[in-house]
Amino acid sequence: MDETAVYLGLGAGGALVATVFLMTLKDLWVHDVLPLLRHWRYRGVNISGGWTGLGNASAPTAGEWTEIGLSLEQQASDLRGLLWIRHCSGDHSTKLQVPLEGRISDGYVTLGPTPGRDAPVLLATALLEIQDGGSSLNGRLVYRDAGTHAIHGIHMSVHRTASMALPWMRPLAAIPATPESTPA
Repeated sequence: MDETAVYLGLGAGGALVATVFLMTLKDLWVHDVLPLLRHWRYRGVNISGGWTGLGNASAPTAGEWTEIGLSLEQQASDLRGLLWIRHCSGDHSTKLQVPLEGRISDGYVTLGPTPGRDAPVLLATALLEIQDGGSSLNGRLVYRDAGTHAIHGIHMSVHRTASMALPWMRPLAAIPATPESTPA
């Protein structure tokens, strides 16, 4: 074998190893080190975790309520999570689940639909004020009901799941009547 061919083979092999090493180093930097540095430098409120609460329309109707739940993951001021809305009235209830992304800025949380999804679009957007040092989020939520294709705007108030355990509310028709509870 020619000496030049050996050097060319060693050079190409070295270049390949260096490229793989640098790509791995870049991936480690972007996915592990930078998020850790952002988290370390972030001095704002942490709202990651589970949230539950209630929502009501501008003109609430007797016998109707809306339960709201949020599950958020936070990286510095960026948010990702899942919103579920359960609207109950009379004898039926509907439940929506919407993945959301958002951002924290100046004491407010903005949430919107996750871009780039191929699933049917379930839209929801919210502007919430962070209150009491991050123990409650209050504001307005606008969402599209996939069943009725109606757009609803409600006022929502959610609290940390550990601090406020709501019972699972059911429509009146879902509660069976017992002989002791029926009037004679």
